[in-house]
Amino acid sequence: MIGKGVVSRESASRMTVVSGVTMELGIRVSRQVRAYSRTNGSLIESTHSDKNGQYKMYLPHDIAYTIVSIDPNKIFNAVIQDNVVPK
Repeated sequence: MIGKGVVSRESASRMTVVSGVTMELGIRVSRQVRAYSRTNGSLIESTHSDKNGQYKMYLPHDIAYTIVSIDPNKIFNAVIQDNVVPK
């Protein structure tokens, strides 16, 4: 689960901060988190959440994103947040 994500715009750097928490069955876990361009599907950024499940990515602010987290143990399906845009 990618939960409680936050998107904010930092005008000075022209970047968007996308942050959130990765969880499995309500427990925070470390997972790979990827951001793809919603327009063309290209991978923009990849990071790992920390041991508390928290992650943060700095992304260009002028596009919409699809955020994906995949269980490396292949027990749970991928969790996807689509159309993530700056507010």
